[in-house]
Amino acid sequence: MIVAITAYVPIPGHPRTADDYHQLAVPLHEMKANTPLLSRREELKNCWLQQYLDGLDVEVSHSVADNPAKNTMAYHIVQAQKTEFLAQAAEACRMEPDVYVWIDYGIFHVPGVTQKIIQDFLVRADGEQTIAIPGCWDKNFIYDDDQPCWRFCGGVMVVPRKYVVALNEAMKKEYTSWIAKHHHVSWEVNTLARVERREPELPIWWYQADHDASIFTNYRRTEYADRNKKQQEFSFLGAH
Repeated sequence: MIVAITAYVPIPGHPRTADDYHQLAVPLHEMKANTPLLSRREELKNCWLQQYLDGLDVEVSHSVADNPAKNTMAYHIVQAQKTEFLAQAAEACRMEPDVYVWIDYGIFHVPGVTQKIIQDFLVRADGEQTIAIPGCWDKNFIYDDDQPCWRFCGGVMVVPRKYVVALNEAMKKEYTSWIAKHHHVSWEVNTLARVERREPELPIWWYQADHDASIFTNYRRTEYADRNKKQQEFSFLGAH
C-alpha cells in the first residue's frame, strides 16, 4: 500500500502567496486515485530546523543565489521539513503502508504535470524497495553552496516505510553537522546530495529527470511497460 504526503508551511513575505499555493494544491487534493493523500499544515515555529537554530548562540547564514526574496532562511527551514513530515506520518499512520511518497504542495507549478501523470506514477510506486528520487545531474558533478545542486530535483521522493526514519535522521545529521562546521544553511537538495555520498548504506536510487513532468513519468517507466507487456502476453496465451 502507498500513502502520498504533502504539507504546507506559511512563509511570511514569500513571493508565492498562501492563496497561490492553495490554488496550486487544488488539483492535488481533488485527484481521483486509489492512493490516500495525507495533507497537513504546519507553522514555521514548529519545524525541527527552526527549533534547532533557535537553540544556537551563533549567527547562521543561508544560501540565496540569485533569488534572495525566495531563498530566505524560512524557505530553507520549510524545505528541510520534508523528511520530518514523512517520519511523522510513518509514526502516526495506522494503515501501515509499505511506501510513502512525498509530493510538494505546489507541485502543479512544474511544467507538464497533470493529475493523470501523478496517478500513473503512484501506481508504479507500489512495492518499491529503494528510496527513489529524480534528479538532473550526474552523481560526481562538482558543486558548491552558492547555487542549488540539481543532483536531485527535490519535489518528489518515494520512500519505503523501512527507510523513512533512517532517511530523516541522515538528513538531520547532515544539516546539523554542516551548520556546526560552516554556520550556514544550504538548500535541501544540496544536503540530500551530501547524504547520498556520505551515507552509502541508504539505498537511494536516482533516476534521470528534469524540472518538468519527467520527475513522474521517468520513474520506472521502461520497467513498468515491460512488466505490463509480459502480463498482457501471458493473459493472451492463457485465453487460448
